[in-house]
Amino acid sequence: MRVSGGLNNNSISGLYNTLFQGKVAMHNNRLSRDLFPTNNAQGQGSFSMSTMQYISDIKSAANSLSNALKDLSGSAFSQNTMVSSNTDAMTVNFTGSNLNSMGDMRVQIDQVAMGQLNEGARLSSSASYGGDRGVNRFEINTGGKTTQLSINVAAGDSNRDVQQKMATAINNAGLGLRATVETDSKTNMSMLRVESTNVGTAERNAFSIRDVTGNAAAQTGANEVSRERQDAIYRINGGEAQVSQTNTINLGNGLSATLRAASEEEVTITRGKDVTTAISAVESMARSFNNMFSAAAGNIGDPKAQGLASRAINISSAYSRSLSEIGISFDGSGRMIVNSQQLSRAAESGKLEQFFMENRGKNFGFTASMGRLAGNVANNTSNFVSSSMFGNSFGENFTYSGFGNLNQLNFMGSGSLLDYMF
Repeated sequence: MRVSGGLNNNSISGLYNTLFQGKVAMHNNRLSRDLFPTNNAQGQGSFSMSTMQYISDIKSAANSLSNALKDLSGSAFSQNTMVSSNTDAMTVNFTGSNLNSMGDMRVQIDQVAMGQLNEGARLSSSASYGGDRGVNRFEINTGGKTTQLSINVAAGDSNRDVQQKMATAINNAGLGLRATVETDSKTNMSMLRVESTNVGTAERNAFSIRDVTGNAAAQTGANEVSRERQDAIYRINGGEAQVSQTNTINLGNGLSATLRAASEEEVTITRGKDVTTAISAVESMARSFNNMFSAAAGNIGDPKAQGLASRAINISSAYSRSLSEIGISFDGSGRMIVNSQQLSRAAESGKLEQFFMENRGKNFGFTASMGRLAGNVANNTSNFVSSSMFGNSFGENFTYSGFGNLNQLNFMGSGSLLDYMF
């Protein structure tokens, strides 16, 4: 048969596409058989679903880690807002539209609003309970409503057992009260504390506890008021005392403050860096690091996965002292732990920004080193999984880039694409 005319660029392209699509279809059929074998013997050319999950996990975590580190080397520290000079005593929130119009402000906090507290007797934690056994009923009156609760005191119950039973009954009743049992390990003494979750002197915030049957309330001391409810008292710019039944106060022009503790010295409010964005970015970084590290460390059968875990640990270890100074440490398994209070203090003092940005644009430092690793994992995921983990149907000539459609597989290796196809 004689074919007239030659092959131009369009016909070559059309032929190539036809052949390629046919080859991809053939490969997808084979891949589908390997992914979802029916009569295949176990392990003969199978593609491990756990390996697929591992690839997806480290890729997703690495992308999130990379994004968080990029924020921490720039935009996370670029926002300005109104800030408090003492966040232990007062935090502020600015939602206004004109920061430049805001002037400095001074706030003296004489007392913060609190709820009523009933602090029970300190009893020997492990000693046998000395009150009535069997069913003990007690009632709580709060907000003008009376609710009766009961516990069952067993023969072998200790003081702490009964305190905990009362705390559980109170918490489960949903009365706006928080009951806890505090134990001093040095003295082996325990105490039942019942506190209103509502602050301020409003009558609806008061509560009382009394025995109905048995003497559990009296025996534990839960019926004794140790702190009356109180309002917040504060002064702005040396002015007259102001009273608030809540600890959130409106200072005007989109500025509000939350009073946290009484202060001997005035707390100043000035324009400064918005640390909330940076703190959020650090928390995101820690979560992403832990997800990537856990996936790699948990993939015990794959040496390349173990290598990824080791590289993450090595970078962390190199900067562990500096990280600990800003509130980031590591547990025994190598996972990041963030101390929120220490992190906030580091953000307010500028140490957080200094740590993440001091080597910005350079090839060394924690941000750059961890960022390179995260970027490598995100962009070259197949480098962190051994080819043997993919079963017999794959050689070294492929990179799996995600859980998408099978046509999203990219085939790469020592030969060209045509070599692989034909």
